[in-house]
Amino acid sequence: HCKLNQQVAGPFAGRSRFALVFSRSYIYSSLQDVFSLQHSHPRTTTLSTLAAMEKKLQTTVEARPDSPAVDNEVSKSPETEHNMETLTTKDNRRLLLRADLVVLTIMTITATLAALDKNALGYAAIFGIKKDANLQGQEYSWLSAIVYFGFLLMQFPNAWLLTKVRPGKYLAALIIFWGVLLLCMAACHNFAGLATVRFFLGIFEAGQLPTCMILTSVWYRREEHALRTAIWYNTFAGIFGGILSYAISSINGSLSTWKYIFLIYGSVTLSFGILVMFALPDSPDKAWFYNARDREISAIRTAGNQTSTNTIAKWKFEQVVEALLEPKYWVIVAFVLAWGIVNAGITNFNPLIISGYGFSPQKTTLMATPQAAVAFVSQVLCAMIAYFVPNVRCLIWILSNIPALAGTIMIRSTAPLNRLSLHPMLTLPALNIEEHRTASLIGVYLLGFYNTSWVMVMSLVASNNGGTTKRSFASVTVALVYSVGNMIGPQFFREAQAPHYPLGIFAMMVAFAIEMACGVMYWILCFLENRRRNRVGEFDPHTEQEGPSNAATDDITDGKNPHFRYAM
Repeated sequence: HCKLNQQVAGPFAGRSRFALVFSRSYIYSSLQDVFSLQHSHPRTTTLSTLAAMEKKLQTTVEARPDSPAVDNEVSKSPETEHNMETLTTKDNRRLLLRADLVVLTIMTITATLAALDKNALGYAAIFGIKKDANLQGQEYSWLSAIVYFGFLLMQFPNAWLLTKVRPGKYLAALIIFWGVLLLCMAACHNFAGLATVRFFLGIFEAGQLPTCMILTSVWYRREEHALRTAIWYNTFAGIFGGILSYAISSINGSLSTWKYIFLIYGSVTLSFGILVMFALPDSPDKAWFYNARDREISAIRTAGNQTSTNTIAKWKFEQVVEALLEPKYWVIVAFVLAWGIVNAGITNFNPLIISGYGFSPQKTTLMATPQAAVAFVSQVLCAMIAYFVPNVRCLIWILSNIPALAGTIMIRSTAPLNRLSLHPMLTLPALNIEEHRTASLIGVYLLGFYNTSWVMVMSLVASNNGGTTKRSFASVTVALVYSVGNMIGPQFFREAQAPHYPLGIFAMMVAFAIEMACGVMYWILCFLENRRRNRVGEFDPHTEQEGPSNAATDDITDGKNPHFRYAM
């Protein structure tokens, strides 16, 4: 009995991993399994359970005794116990590496292009689109927002389509169409034309976010969701957008610089969409880069998710009702709405705010880049913290908003408008820009932390929703509310208050406070539900269970699956 306990102690001593960091094999494993956060269950194990697990431990744990990816999130049901012996550590790493090289790379480039295309309007603004298109008053703000009207309108069809179509081909078609629309932007010369193209651009970009979230939940284990989400929903567009715009501004052609931006971005997006049509498989069992055995054991690899691996299934309205009745669903809705308001301000008005500090258009594009670099570094650091400290996605969600909130306070306190004013006549004399520019820029760069909480929330949505319909509905809800927030956000940035936009900055301050409150509520709800399930004896796949768990094949929701425990 003592010897058996010693065998089991290794793989379940997740909170003492610091001592193993310097093992070379462990470092390799760390890169694969960062964000292993599913340790909300108790660590108590009965003698009968230990005896049942002894055989499996000798085949998996001895091969890699410190690997959370092998033991932490894999279902121990009798149905999969024998199959798990065939999924060796070598198999797991090979499957994961190939999925990363193809699926993750495609999702990363797709999300980067989508963000570049959205950010393009902000850079076009400093290169003359407002003057060339004769935009007056709030027309630029409406031009920023109208893409999300299309985004919003398409989410309702997406909720149904994503249970009926192949996600890989659907994503490829969306990329091709929005690439064509970007090319059309260069041909527009007034508000009506630009607004029309932007509206349809929103329709075709609407499916990118929920499709990538579904692909993440299908291809990866729960403990892998957060890191992969952080990778594909990256800040590369912010880092390279300014650099690319600066490079494009050096083109001495007959067209305005902003037109070259749309022509180049559109051509690249269109070409990439054609490539995705042939390269992105819809699910692991259809992966061209797996052999026959790999396609079989890929289902075993994600069995511990306790969620359906189907991408096409019958629409089940009862799963939608279950989602709507959950408080966690509405907490996510509130967060995404607040985050969308912040995102609209940063995406569309960040270059204009920076140019208001007296920089030239070319210098502005470069000065906007450090904010995205801050976002990238913060995500990487949070990934490492999350690996060493289990179950901290909600904590990162909360704390990452603090420096972003501090940034808005710094911008607001150093702006020429030192009080909230809704009327252009109620202004104070402008401050000395040279004296306060550094403090304001630091505040702008601190806003880069805003992206980290979004990544945590998307990974939690992917991890905490079982059932094909419920998962699709939750993913579409995120995209839908995201569009509403991005429609509301630009309206706080009044043209009469340019370029410092005090009302818009104040709205972002309030939004950050709401995001933090939502993080606290979500953690409490998950903690209480996990504790309730443990107390009433509902079986946890990480400890002990009776009977097979068929969640991966039977389309069972998290609410109906007694083996499910919520990630926090």
